[in-house]
Amino acid sequence: MRKHYTTEGDVNSKKQKEAYPVLALCDKCVSNYIVISEGNRTYDRCAKCGADD
Repeated sequence: MRKHYTTEGDVNSKKQKEAYPVLALCDKCVSNYIVISEGNRTYDRCAKCGADD
């Protein structure tokens, strides 16, 4: 099971979605990102590795 995380992206971007993207990440991949907030659980694939278990 994955969760949606608001992560730090391109902080110089003027667009909110690029500066703080919301990604579905698995437990392994979330450690590679700076997490701003944790969201709900999801069945979406992991944005980094594509895990869909």
